[in-house]
Amino acid sequence: KKPCTAIFVGTGYFAEIHIPESRSLNGKGKKTMESSRNRKGAQSIQRAISLLRAVARHNEKGVALSKIAAEAGLHVATAHRMLAVLVQEGLVNQNPISKLYHLGIELFLLGGAAQQFTIRNQLRSALERIAGETGDTVFLLIRSGNDVLCIDRVEGKFPIRTIMIDIGARRPLGIGAGSLALIAFLPDDQFQAILSANTSRYAQYQNLTAEDIRKLAAISRKQGYVVSEGLFHEGVTSLGVPIFNRQKKVIAAITVSSISQRMDGKRCQEIVQMVRKVTRLEGTTSLRKTPKQKKLAESPRRNK
Repeated sequence: KKPCTAIFVGTGYFAEIHIPESRSLNGKGKKTMESSRNRKGAQSIQRAISLLRAVARHNEKGVALSKIAAEAGLHVATAHRMLAVLVQEGLVNQNPISKLYHLGIELFLLGGAAQQFTIRNQLRSALERIAGETGDTVFLLIRSGNDVLCIDRVEGKFPIRTIMIDIGARRPLGIGAGSLALIAFLPDDQFQAILSANTSRYAQYQNLTAEDIRKLAAISRKQGYVVSEGLFHEGVTSLGVPIFNRQKKVIAAITVSSISQRMDGKRCQEIVQMVRKVTRLEGTTSLRKTPKQKKLAESPRRNK
């Protein structure tokens, strides 16, 4: 095969350069360029998602460009260029006066279009029943990157209510009973990776470290759910119950919270059993037993 020939047009002259076949745009060279473009495209998508998550964490009050860039791990100029595209597409809004960024209406429209497929719809009636029978506030939480995202909340009728997190609010994974329930049952390497990623963010929570979260997670794995007695909110006890799918992966968590005087050991057990029962829906089962728990629960009579 003949080598590839490239002709460059300069100012008043032509230059003909013979390029070896191994460096031509055919064969391996072309594939390498395509592979590079694919990697850059995937990286751009990942960066855009990181920016959206950073904006979402501060959506209520708005967030400045510098903080978005820092949380997404991007240079300010890069973040600014990408945010400009997101604003143009309606996924992000920028207040013309304060210059702070918020989530855009287009993002909510996209979310609304997918609403019928979400676990929120599946478990809404379960939340209402739990809140109705306990009188306490019930939250539905899911994982979003290294954050926990509250996607639903139902308030009970008990006069003293504990509103710890609003719908749409985010926190670092590991902060809160339900948040910890989302990650405590992950493989250890994944669990440790999340703690490492969020360690610096835990500093904003007084008297709480990654080691504290690690210890509580170890206890929670043994009992199958999380009990937080005033650890994250003084005077409030919360139960975090993981929701597993058929593949035994945690897809959500339910938190039931109340003032600590109402949450003694017996009542906590009753609430956990209730959550187990009412969240069994279309193959979604809460609190599947770990292999160790199954072994302890099995008896010779049952095996016969």
